[in-house]
Amino acid sequence: MGAALQNLKILQSKLARLYRLRADTFNVLETKSAEVDYDQLTDEINALVDEVRQLKTHIHKTNANTMVTVDDKELPIQELILLIADLRSDLSRLEELKPRGAVYLGGQAVEYNPQKKQDEMAQIISIKEQRKAELDKILQAKNWEAELLEN
Repeated sequence: MGAALQNLKILQSKLARLYRLRADTFNVLETKSAEVDYDQLTDEINALVDEVRQLKTHIHKTNANTMVTVDDKELPIQELILLIADLRSDLSRLEELKPRGAVYLGGQAVEYNPQKKQDEMAQIISIKEQRKAELDKILQAKNWEAELLEN
């Protein structure tokens, strides 16, 4: 499946380039002929979109039906992907938690006290980053081990 994921990235990059080419060549000066034929390019884009969709479907089927062991528990690759996404989201939200300075309420300076010190937050973030890295390694290894399910 690792090769399929690489192929998907290549196809998506090609598709993005074709979309850009179509947008860049859509308008033609009245004194010039079209550099690229819109209909031909659109047919190529549509064929590539179909190929990407089919590949994604095979990848999703593989992710849903291939099991991986995480912490002595069997779960589908898809659940591992969601777990990693949850960690990534949590890390992003934790990075937003910064101490506030003084504010003025009714002419008086009032201090906000963070519920955790910055070194404690750094430790929490570090543990979650390490966990995410461990899960990423498991996912990458399983992706290269798993066979793509095409039917």
